Amino acid sequence: MTSFHVLIADPDDGLCQELSALVESAGYRVDCMTSRGGLDRALRELQPHALILGVSLNEPGGLNVVRHFETARLARKVPVVIISDRADLEYELLDAFDFLTRPVDELRLLEDLAQLKQNRSAAEAVLYPPMGEEDLSRFQTYLTMRSGLHFDQRNLRLLESGMHRRMRAVSARDYRDYLTYLQQFGESRQELKKLLGLLTIGETYFFRYLAHYEALRREIIPQLMERNRHSRTLRIWSAGCSTGEEPYSLAMLLLYHFPQLAGWHLHILATDINQQALVKAEQGRYGPRALRLTEPALIEKYFRREGTEFVLGDQIRRHVAFRHLNLHTGTYPDAQNGTENLDIIFCRNVMIYFRPATSRKVVERFSRCLRDGGYLFLGHAETLLNLSADFERVTAQGGFFYRLGAPAAKQAPVVAAAPVEIPRAIPPEVPAANKNPSPAGPVAQTAPPAPSAPVDPALLCSQAWQAFEREDFGRAEALFGEVLSRTPQHVDALVGQGFLQANRGAYQAALAACERALQIDDLCPQIYLLRGLICAMEEDSAGAAEEYRKALLLDMSFIMPHYYLSRIFSRQGRSRDARRELRNTLRLLESLPDETLVPYSGGADA
Repeated sequence: MTSFHVLIADPDDGLCQELSALVESAGYRVDCMTSRGGLDRALRELQPHALILGVSLNEPGGLNVVRHFETARLARKVPVVIISDRADLEYELLDAFDFLTRPVDELRLLEDLAQLKQNRSAAEAVLYPPMGEEDLSRFQTYLTMRSGLHFDQRNLRLLESGMHRRMRAVSARDYRDYLTYLQQFGESRQELKKLLGLLTIGETYFFRYLAHYEALRREIIPQLMERNRHSRTLRIWSAGCSTGEEPYSLAMLLLYHFPQLAGWHLHILATDINQQALVKAEQGRYGPRALRLTEPALIEKYFRREGTEFVLGDQIRRHVAFRHLNLHTGTYPDAQNGTENLDIIFCRNVMIYFRPATSRKVVERFSRCLRDGGYLFLGHAETLLNLSADFERVTAQGGFFYRLGAPAAKQAPVVAAAPVEIPRAIPPEVPAANKNPSPAGPVAQTAPPAPSAPVDPALLCSQAWQAFEREDFGRAEALFGEVLSRTPQHVDALVGQGFLQANRGAYQAALAACERALQIDDLCPQIYLLRGLICAMEEDSAGAAEEYRKALLLDMSFIMPHYYLSRIFSRQGRSRDARRELRNTLRLLESLPDETLVPYSGGADA
């Protein structure tokens, strides 16, 4: 049997001198190299079974080594153990088998090599089969117990993609082998955190959901300043802060709009389960896309430009404290980590990963973290309905949030799933005006006051879509209702009403609105898009694909059905069909100006 071959690559030869004798004494064949430029060639010619790679950001070219590790996908060619003087890189380089800091833990390094030797045959296995029900069940149980995150058929591809990267990194033979590794090293080698780092990253940007920040600026912060005027403290928690855009947005809002807070104790705690995201958050470096909804005055005041990046200044960063916290297993409320006696909690688009029972537990603990009268902000597709009776819902500035009531007898909430988010629509082109409005009664429960002069229903409908886009759902519903009170057969208003209903999880009501619209105009592609989205949310991939195809038969230039079809094909393993629909999506996007909002995309520009 060929001996196990280890290549040590380090520019200053320090690792070779330090580790060669140790590795050889354990029975492994060792080669050393100090030239970075020849690493790929050395891997091809020497074909080592493992690579020990030295990374130092204190040396010239150290950052290039990190980039080469990622872009050249070295871990796909050979298992890599990284040794670095920067501990924070561990959650950046998630494709490494292991990450050790200096001084090197020699025992752990030898354990790594023994594990790699034992699993050597798996090191060449780049592709893993789709996860079966039995394996999925095992990981569902493990992840729910350890993190609270729940994965099922809807987000199975996300789970598989992240797991495959870590499985390749640790040379796991199959799913069961990786689960054994995860159970053994989930804590001691932070394997669970590394896996979660690949499962929970999501796009965010500064001042996302502007309605929430408007409510803070116009109503909530002035109230809290009056209430806390004697203590002169303000305490906010951003739970699930991702890469930091949310807590930094809060800090900018406070400092820019409330200069009278100078001298107050401002405490903004930002936590996340994803260590990699926290590292990026603390760096405070962002691309232009993350700032697309930020006022130019704030960018000019608080950021400096470095090449293509915007770097946040210390006057904002010093007000935010980042910490790792698992909402499922972590401790809160707790004075030690800053999660007690809070005025505001932001936890947006986090509980969509949780089962209802977990959400109920998290919300109950949030209620104990907040002061009486404190505020809880959730994502616009999340709700406390049937999860908690401790909070009252408040609507302001076109959005909604929750306020904690004073202690009182509370009803035991019934566990129920929160509605799943349907992508928000972008205002479509205004259809031709209908000159014969009908006097039928309004559909929505509330409607705006009757105008003193006749109003074009098409104009009202356009205003409704604009309200929907800025997340003013109450006004959108009222305006769609007003349109339908004047023109009951207004297809665009019926579709809008359907999107509103689907957005809050009322799928049957949304489908009923689709049926009414189809009876009037069965050639409207937007109706089939909405029906497809509802099918997708109900895990009916075949039905969703059929509805998207119908939309495209009516309008081949309709971008989002192409994109959603590509996602379905990808989940089904139909790579060629998925690539075709992605090419169609890209071709249509390239025909649009960069800043054009894509209809029915949920607010994305081209």
